[in-house]
Amino acid sequence: MKPRSLWMLLLTACMAGRGLALEAGTAVADITPDVQAFKVPLAGYGARMGRPATGVHDPLHAKVLYLRDGATRMALITCDLRSSTPEFKRQIVERCPAPGFTLDNVFVACSHTHDGPSMYPEKFWQMQFGKYDPKIVEIMSAAVAEALAKAVQNAVPVKVGYGAGRAEAFVHNRRFGYDAEKRKAAQETPVTEPVFRMLRVDGLDGSAKAVVVNFACHPTILSEKNMAISAEWPGVLQAEVEKAIPGAVAMFTNGAEGDQSPEGVQGTDEFERMRDFGTRLAAVMAPVAQAIETRPDCPIAYCRITPELPPLSFPEGAKTKYATYRKAAQEGLPRRAEIQILRIGPAAIVGLPGEPIMEVGQAVRQAVERQGLEHVLVAGLANDYIGYLVNEKEYAHGGYEVESRSYYGPGLGAFLAEHAGKAAATIGSHGATGPTHE
Repeated sequence: MKPRSLWMLLLTACMAGRGLALEAGTAVADITPDVQAFKVPLAGYGARMGRPATGVHDPLHAKVLYLRDGATRMALITCDLRSSTPEFKRQIVERCPAPGFTLDNVFVACSHTHDGPSMYPEKFWQMQFGKYDPKIVEIMSAAVAEALAKAVQNAVPVKVGYGAGRAEAFVHNRRFGYDAEKRKAAQETPVTEPVFRMLRVDGLDGSAKAVVVNFACHPTILSEKNMAISAEWPGVLQAEVEKAIPGAVAMFTNGAEGDQSPEGVQGTDEFERMRDFGTRLAAVMAPVAQAIETRPDCPIAYCRITPELPPLSFPEGAKTKYATYRKAAQEGLPRRAEIQILRIGPAAIVGLPGEPIMEVGQAVRQAVERQGLEHVLVAGLANDYIGYLVNEKEYAHGGYEVESRSYYGPGLGAFLAEHAGKAAATIGSHGATGPTHE
């Protein structure tokens, strides 16, 4: 569907003649840890054994999109990090000089780079990714809080638009090698969805302010051998989109990437392949972003729920692996799931606290769409991390995502889809705003 046709749908949910203009502001913060002042273990690969970074290949950024519609305000913050933590989000909210921000209206989404700092206070995660230094997190959260305040100061009346396209031959389903004979007998086929979704924000004069990109793919072109900090290919992608659309802050949210890995990488070394992948992907996405038509006066709303998770449950094949840190897992893993939705017109960004596989992302999108939200961006790695988010079918197949990173049993995917639908029902197409806790 062309952007113009999509916007005919968008306009049906916009509130004409309200006398209030949607406003937005953007800001960028450098959150690259100082590897000279601190020992900075890199999160993402347990094989690094908690060793600290030896340098910085390219910087890490946090980017803020602040939206205000009358008394309603909310902020999307995207970060070049493996995943967020409740502590990181709480510090951003508490440290922001601008008033009016809470855990409910601030949404933190991470790219899932495997080359950013380990920032987890729980012993369970430190046993895998290295020692936690609270000072590193404090410095990063202070920088993001200042950027959020700056975005508030920069807010101007804006127009918003939506677009989508396909990036063929960029991803493959990495789980399909597990349990191959059973899959063949069941006539299963690999599930991929190489679709990217976008939100564009322009000033009323048409000048670009922000482009939010949503795409599902692991940033794992750099291997565990790399010991330099890097935003990986999402950093390249954002930089290239910004070159193509001058004035825009490009923001990346990862989608249902739990079983989606890069395909067709090219280059003589890892960094060259990283640059190639991000540059080619941006070349596919930028024309779609450039063609998006934006319109004013779209209502915004937000919702955050924290339902109690199913009981902790370790797969049969993982019991030996977990023997050495089972107690730490039971002490450190969350008991509630943070599910958050930001709505802009009939578009919605849905945050899940972990790594959804594609089928779970699709189920969540469908549950939210049933509540009248037509353009749904599912963002994994948002606000917290509870592991891989799999469904019953994939849980039965085992493999790494189940046996090493799945903690709440085979029904977790269905649980998240159900509760995302409930959250969407509280804001629907009517614009109710505020927290809804379960």
